[in-house]
Amino acid sequence: GSLAPELAPHGITVNTVIPALINTQRAGGHIPPLYATRPVPMGRPGEPEEVASMVRYLCGPGARFVSGQSLHVNGAWQVTI
Repeated sequence: GSLAPELAPHGITVNTVIPALINTQRAGGHIPPLYATRPVPMGRPGEPEEVASMVRYLCGPGARFVSGQSLHVNGAWQVTI
């Protein structure tokens, strides 16, 4: 079950930020193989600030009523199983 309904009565929101390929330093400097075979549709990796911006939003007053969400910061890249 989700923690969001359990914690909502206490004024606590529960959300998840799910980034895709982000322009950060990686061990060995390699792009993970999955991104090499399925590039990000926006044509570039995301920037750390783009992920941080979503986290800032969720921590701010504008997201007081946002809970139980998984927010993808991924340039339209989706994992298809």
